[in-house]
Amino acid sequence: MRTYVVEPQQIFQPSLLELLRESGCSIVRVQERLDPLDVVRTHPELLFFDDENIDEHTKRSLQFLVDSMPNLRLCIYAHGPLRDLRTHTSTQVLHLEKSAEHEALLGALGRFVVTA
Repeated sequence: MRTYVVEPQQIFQPSLLELLRESGCSIVRVQERLDPLDVVRTHPELLFFDDENIDEHTKRSLQFLVDSMPNLRLCIYAHGPLRDLRTHTSTQVLHLEKSAEHEALLGALGRFVVTA
């Protein structure tokens, strides 16, 4: 699955990218910040988003992506669910808890990617 990754901390990128590849994702771009126009141009099937220090601008950018790309699958990697995001019935969202073990993350991602 063509995957666009937003991970603000470069130190975690290698292990995250390995996890995504193990679960069946092919990485098309890795960014430290969400760039919604780049996401639209890249046209991934999955947006993996680490919500570290999410602000209002980023929430608006995510909403823009959901509104303009209703079939884009979202994987939110966070300490809690992302609130206030209005999705379409076709939008699939997976919330991954940052405290989860590697095997649990791999299983959840693998199931999410396979159901595409």
